[in-house]
Amino acid sequence: MKTLYLKGFEKPVFGTRVKTDEVKNSERWLGYCIGPALVATLYAAVGQTYLNVFYTDVLGLNALAGGLFLTLMPILSKIVDAFTNIIMGRIVDNTKTASGKARPWVLISGPAMAITAILLFAVPHGSWLVTALWVICSYNLFFAVSYTMYNLSNVCMIALSTRDNKARDKIAMASSIGINMIPGLIISVIFPSLILPVMGVDQTKWIIVMAVIAVLAVPGTLLQYYFSRERITEEGEKAEKNSAAEEVISLKDQIRGCLSSKYWIMIILVLIIYNLYNNLSVTSMVYYSNWVLGTYNDGYTLSMLNIIGQAMLGPGVLVLWPLVSRIGKQKVYVTGSVIAVIGGLLGIIGARSLPMALVALTVRSIGTLPITYVTLSMLADALDHVEWNSGYRCDGFSSSVYSIIITVCAGMATGILNLGLSVTGYIAPSVEGTAVAQPQAVQNFLIIAMYGVPMVCSALLFFIYLQFDLEKKLPQMKEEINARRENI
Repeated sequence: MKTLYLKGFEKPVFGTRVKTDEVKNSERWLGYCIGPALVATLYAAVGQTYLNVFYTDVLGLNALAGGLFLTLMPILSKIVDAFTNIIMGRIVDNTKTASGKARPWVLISGPAMAITAILLFAVPHGSWLVTALWVICSYNLFFAVSYTMYNLSNVCMIALSTRDNKARDKIAMASSIGINMIPGLIISVIFPSLILPVMGVDQTKWIIVMAVIAVLAVPGTLLQYYFSRERITEEGEKAEKNSAAEEVISLKDQIRGCLSSKYWIMIILVLIIYNLYNNLSVTSMVYYSNWVLGTYNDGYTLSMLNIIGQAMLGPGVLVLWPLVSRIGKQKVYVTGSVIAVIGGLLGIIGARSLPMALVALTVRSIGTLPITYVTLSMLADALDHVEWNSGYRCDGFSSSVYSIIITVCAGMATGILNLGLSVTGYIAPSVEGTAVAQPQAVQNFLIIAMYGVPMVCSALLFFIYLQFDLEKKLPQMKEEINARRENI
C-alpha cells in the first residue's frame, strides 16, 4: 500500500496543543481520559448494552426469522468488520501528516460516529424486509466503518505516545478511567434508574436520547486530537530523514513480526477471552436484572447491580496502580484472576438473591481491576517487544487485531445471547411495556451468561498470566532499541 499523505494537517489550526516532550497532566486527562470518555459513553450505550434491548424490546426483531436474524446478523457483520479493521490498520500505518498517523483519523471519526449512531435507532417503520435492511446497513456503517476508524486509531495512540514506561502506564490508567468509570456512571447508573424507565419501548424517545449521546462524541474526539501527541511516530520520522530511503513494512512482515513475539500472542489471547465473556456478561445484565432479580425496567435493580456491584472499579484504581508499581503487573493479574473466579462462583450460588448478587459482582469487579485498567499498557509493552524482536513497529496491524477482537467479540456475544434467548423461549414485553414472567430456561441461561462463562474464562486467564513475565525485560529492551536508532 502506498504512503497516504493527508493534506491540511500542517496548518496551525490542526496543530497539537501539547508542546512538551514529557507527558503532562493536561495531555493525560484531557487527551486520554475525558476525550475518550465521551466516545466510550456512546459505545457503551450502543455496542455493549442497549442496542440489543432496542432490537428485541422496541423493534421486536427477536421474532424475525424465528430468532435467526438477531443471532446471525451481529456475527456475520463482524466478517465485514474484520476486513475494514485490516484495511484501516494499513491506512494508519501508511498515513503521513504533521499530526502523526493515528491522530488525524480520531478527528475524522467524530462526525462519522455521531451520524451513523443516530441511524442505528432511526429505523423506519415498514415491511420486515425494509427494517432488516436498515438495521444491517446502519449496524455496519457504525461498527465496521466509523467506530473502527476511531477505535483502531485510539489504540495506536497509547502505544505511540511515549517510550517512557511509567508515563505510558499513567496514560493507560487515565484512558481506562475514561473508558470505564465515566461511561459506567452514565450508562450503568444514571441511564437505567432515571432515563430507561421513561423511554420504555417508545422509539421516538430512544432516538432523542441516543442522538444526544451520539453528538457528544464529536467534542470528545476534538479533545483527544488536540491534547495528544505521537512522540514515537516523530522519532520514526527523524530516523527516516537520516536514512537513505524510507522503509515500508509490508503486512506480511508485520504479521510475521507479531507472531514471533510470544508476549504479543499471549496478550491477544487475553483480549479475546476477556472481551468475549465481558460483552456477554454486560449485554445479559439488563435481561438478568429485568427477569431474574427484579421486574421489568423497575429503575433500581440494574442500578443497584452497577452502583454497588461495580463500585470497586472506581476507587479500586487508586489501589491498583500503587500495587502495580510495588509488585508488578504479572502478580497483580494472577491474583485478580483468582478473585474473579471466586466472584463467579458466588454469583452462581446466589444468582436469585439481590444481596448475594451484589456481593458476587463486588468480588468479581475487584478481580477484574487489572484487566480493566492495565491491559492497554501491557499491549504497549508487547508492541515494544515486537519492535525489539523484529526491528520494526507493528502498531497499525496490532491495533487492527485489537479492534477486530473488540468488535467481533461484541458481535459474537450478542449473537450467543440472542440465540440463547431464542432457544430458551424469551418473551418480549408488549408495546405498552407490559412484562410477563420468563420461562425458567431463560432465567437459567441468563445466570450462566452472567456468572458461569466469566468464571471459566477467568480461570483460563490465570494460566496465561503465569507466563507473562515481560515487565522485567523492558528496561534492557528500551536501551537496545534506542541504540539501534542512534546507529541508523
